Order: sequence, then C-alpha cells, then structure tokens
Amino acid sequence: MPHSGRIPLRVVLRTNKLLECRACEKSRSAINWEAGTTAIGISPLAEAVVIAAAITHATWNAIAKGVKDKILVFLWLNAAIAVMGAMGILVFGLPLAKSIPFVVTSALIQVIYNFTLLSSYRYGDLNRVYPLARGMAPLLVSVGAFIFAGERLSAGEIVGVVVIAAGLVSLVELRTLSGRDERKALLLATATGLTIASYSLVDGIGVRRSGSPWAYAALLFCAQGIVIAVTLAVLQKRKGSLLIAAGWKLGIAAGALSYLAYAAILWAQDHTPLAVVSALRETSVVAAAVIGTIYLKEPMGRSRLVASLVVAGGAVILVTNGLGHI
Repeated sequence: MPHSGRIPLRVVLRTNKLLECRACEKSRSAINWEAGTTAIGISPLAEAVVIAAAITHATWNAIAKGVKDKILVFLWLNAAIAVMGAMGILVFGLPLAKSIPFVVTSALIQVIYNFTLLSSYRYGDLNRVYPLARGMAPLLVSVGAFIFAGERLSAGEIVGVVVIAAGLVSLVELRTLSGRDERKALLLATATGLTIASYSLVDGIGVRRSGSPWAYAALLFCAQGIVIAVTLAVLQKRKGSLLIAAGWKLGIAAGALSYLAYAAILWAQDHTPLAVVSALRETSVVAAAVIGTIYLKEPMGRSRLVASLVVAGGAVILVTNGLGHI
C-alpha cells in the first residue's frame, strides 16, 4: 500500500500527550525550584565562581582595611556600585515584579550591614572576631533555607557546612580582649553575622523569582549604593573639593570588586543550595588571611594556619558531596 504522506491520528495524539507531560513536568520542576523544594549539587562552574567571588570579596575588604579614612572609601565604594547598578539596569532591564520586595528588603539589610562593617573597621574591635560573624552565616543560612525555602542538604553537605563554620569561628581571639572592648566586639560580630545571613537568605530566595540574576543584582546595587553613598555624604563633614579628592580611586576599585563578587554569588544562588553557596563564600576569611600575610605583612600564626586548613577541608567535603548530586 503506498504511503499517503499523512501521519496517523493515533501517532499525533500520542506525541501531543507526551509533549504535554514533559511540559507539565518542566513546569512543576520550575515551581518547586522557585519554592526551594528541589536541592541540587554544586556544579564545577558554580564552585569555581563562588570561590573566585570569595577571593574577590577578600580583596576589596583588604582595600577597605588598608585605607585610613574608612568613611570616604565606603562612600566612593557605594557610589561606584550605584553607577554600575544603573548601567546594569540599562543593559539587563529590571527583574520580575515578584522579586522587587526581596530587592527592597535586601537593600535595607545591606545598608545596616555596611554601617556595621564600617563601625568595625573604624573601631578595630571586630577585626579580631570578624571570623565569628562570617562563621555564623553558613549555619544560620542553612536553618533559614530549610525553614523558608524548603532546602534539604545531604549528610555530607551538612558536615561540610559545620566544618567550615567551626574553622572560621576558631579564628576568634577573644582572649586578647577584655571588658568593654570584648562586649563591643561580640555585639558587632553578632550583628554583622545576622545581617550577612539575612541578606544571603533574602537574596537567595529573591533571585530565583527575578528571571535574571544580573537584573536582580543591578537593581539591588543601584538602590543600596544610592542610599549608603548619600547618607555617608551627608555625614561627611569635609568640603566638596576634599571630598572629591580623597580616596576615590581605591573606593571605586573596591566598589567594582564588590559588585562583581556579589553578582557572581547571586548567579550561583539562582541554581545552587543557599547554604552551600554561603559556606563556600565565607572561605573569603581564609583568603583575607593570606592576603593580609603577603601584602599587609600580618603574621599568619599556627592557629590561623590550622583554621585555614580546616576551612579548606570543609570546602572539599562540600564540593565532593555537591558534585555527587549532579
């Protein structure tokens, strides 16, 4: 019997049904991931991006620490990220409307974080216990991601997060502090740790609703940078000429590094468990210790070396277990 060139009706119906099933499955997967109920391992690319972002984060913090006038550096840093954010909006557009509340909330939290961090660098106390703030974040994000995003880590990933957090907290040197200084340092470390965990969790959930991590980052940095830069400019008592002349080069360099580092983190959070990203990101403390030893001539010390090895071991555990889920 010659072929008529017409496709049998039953084949068409069966093909349509198969396509509908695949579309439904894809839709359900997207909805579940947006809600955070689907957890996947970290890919080699995401791993490399997060670790590179951690090193970049440590670099801009080292720049901020090494400058005498911290207010001006933070002013220019935030002015730079505001301009970069505005340019990003022109290139990538705005994120989806359902992510805007997360952008606003995160921007407000990061304003608090910036001023807490600025206070720590001005008074110097938090420099000794800053690892406590960074070490708190992965554990708090793990709990928050489980409660608010439904993320469940494997046993190996939990071990990796705990090991990294323990290594960071072991860097705390409270024995060198006493009385008022110790209380101030602990309060600043705790406040900073809470803000880090809070904006990490908010951004991790918000970026998955944004449609584009780059658009989300652009709007976030534009809003945050404008608020902080204007506030610091008002608080700064210097006249316009001195304000323009002082610290702008290092501030802009630090701002560019800050923007790139956190935009990369947002990209990773878009498709990687939040606690895993947070833990790997906080290895920036180890990178900062290495930068401080090499460029700022700060002593490494045996305890810092051991803690760095512990954190590195936790990162290996995380990455190894994460890759097993891909």
